[in-house]
Amino acid sequence: MRLYKRLHKRFHKRLRWNGPVRRLLAGIVLLLLAAGSARAGDSATDEIEARYLRAVELMTQGRHEEAAKAFEELIKLEPLHAGAWLELAINHCTMGRTADAERLFREIEVRFMPSPGILEIIENHRRTGCKPWEARSYRNLSLSAGYDDNVNQGASNPILVIGSGENQEEKPLTDEFLPKPDSFVQGTFGYSRELDRSGAVAFAHVRFRHHRDVSEQNTMGLLLGVDKGFRIGNWNGDATLSTSFLSLGGSLYQRQFQVQGRVIPPLRLPWQTEFTLTGSFGRTQYVTRRNFDANTGELGAQLAYRGKANVVQLAAGGLIEHGRADRLGGDRHGWYGSLQWQYQHNDRFGTEAGLTRQDWNSARVYAPDLIDIARRQSTRQARLALVYRLDARQSAVLELRHVDNKENITLFQYDSNAVQLYWRWNGF
Repeated sequence: MRLYKRLHKRFHKRLRWNGPVRRLLAGIVLLLLAAGSARAGDSATDEIEARYLRAVELMTQGRHEEAAKAFEELIKLEPLHAGAWLELAINHCTMGRTADAERLFREIEVRFMPSPGILEIIENHRRTGCKPWEARSYRNLSLSAGYDDNVNQGASNPILVIGSGENQEEKPLTDEFLPKPDSFVQGTFGYSRELDRSGAVAFAHVRFRHHRDVSEQNTMGLLLGVDKGFRIGNWNGDATLSTSFLSLGGSLYQRQFQVQGRVIPPLRLPWQTEFTLTGSFGRTQYVTRRNFDANTGELGAQLAYRGKANVVQLAAGGLIEHGRADRLGGDRHGWYGSLQWQYQHNDRFGTEAGLTRQDWNSARVYAPDLIDIARRQSTRQARLALVYRLDARQSAVLELRHVDNKENITLFQYDSNAVQLYWRWNGF
């Protein structure tokens, strides 16, 4: 508006308002300048508000050092932003910096003449004291019982075709390779704990599945890792470093090391949606199988919508896997896609549903002179769950799951159907 006033005076002096045409032209020019000035002001206000909301978000995520820097930068840009002063003071108080918090509280009282409500917030922090940071921990537990009509991923086709051309022949599969139905019990336990104020978290996850009859398919897994959030410019994200171990039938079967990353571009999307880019690199070692070790890379994207009652997530990406030179089928590449949906009918009852697909294509013939084709694998999975909330942290869940693994090698084709009822307890 200052620019508008200066230009108004300059036009007034030069034109001297002689004649109706000059008055009309001058009025049009000044109106355009005023509109431009207002738009610039609105843009600056939007930028300040976006900075403020981002700083508050960092504070709620436990990334207090980053939040303090963000509030300080905002105050330099807009010294009269009372909300930034107050949040910065509370942020210092949360970190146990009593002297810094009190200095800011006094500055707010003098500079802004706050309302009784704000004065009450300040007095509450003074009365309770600024406690130093303490690490928070989070635990979750689930127990379930269910039935699966193909716990060993047995072949759908009981006939195996081997060889090619004139040497092709069919052989019936033994019972070892055919589907085995069985009931099971399953459990998971997860634990995570903050490592510092910046939001770094260490986590551990244990799971087991025990079958009534097919004990060779019993599994137990352990996952250990660290997750760290970061911010580069206006891009937010986090990185995860993890290692896992899996036993099958009571013996160590698989070891895995993985690095994962996730970034959220600063896009202003409509309808409460968020776009995320994901990537990972992993090394998998098979203890009981020769020549199966491989390095796997993934690059994908996810679009998520979060409404009052609905959460919808759509994800897709590419896959590449590099194995040993003598691995059956050689290297392979593929893609994946998924659609997940959650709907909360009321305070107690909700529905979860999901569809996923993952395809792999091998580079070479799987086993020359025995299985003379390159392997093509397409795994589709459908899931439906009915969720009943027992209280704020506990739920009972009935889940149905169908897996259809389509392959051009009959030995690996399978499908399975499973149902399970489980109880889960989050955040205790």
